[in-house]
Amino acid sequence: MSILVVDTTAKSNTHGGSRTGAGRKARIAGPKIVKRIPVSLIPTVEHLIDQLADSPLQPAQHLPLDCWKIASDLSQLSIPLATETIPAGFPSPAEPYISDYLDFNQYLIKNQAATIAVRCGGDSMHDAGISRDDLLIIDRSLTPKHRDIVMADLGNEFTIKRLYRLDNDNVELHSENCSQSYPNFSFSEGDTLAIVGVVTYVIKHVR
Repeated sequence: MSILVVDTTAKSNTHGGSRTGAGRKARIAGPKIVKRIPVSLIPTVEHLIDQLADSPLQPAQHLPLDCWKIASDLSQLSIPLATETIPAGFPSPAEPYISDYLDFNQYLIKNQAATIAVRCGGDSMHDAGISRDDLLIIDRSLTPKHRDIVMADLGNEFTIKRLYRLDNDNVELHSENCSQSYPNFSFSEGDTLAIVGVVTYVIKHVR
């Protein structure tokens, strides 16, 4: 085992030194704790710290009170998966063959410890296929990328939006509903955008 000092707060815009650019720049500012981790994990942890320091997107420190946290002991249920895809237009003769069995726990959840589920509370992302009361699977372990649909913590509310990374290293959150007017969110120098996680699946109730 090895001891590594790990930062516990978000990136700061203030760097050390008595003049601009002087001194060693801390990768992530704030108080620190000592953690004992295997030596083999040190490169992984160092890489994660570098990613957080280089990105304006900070992980959210809290979750909605009504979010569903994935249980630690998931049950297994394998459902038959048909060989053929089913067209939504003209019908075709049914193929009575089963190619595999599908466990939705394994299909929907890639990182069990970092996955939560929430219900969408509005229609701002209707054109992206997300409607009010849809169940969203959120993976908190994924690094948000350009055009990902993300769940964000704006400080006084949570929101589901499309993430845009701009050429000037700024980011924006965009709504997608052409039939109604919903706000987009932009962030100025010094603002912190807390990303809860990336939306990976949308579950709809159709009956």
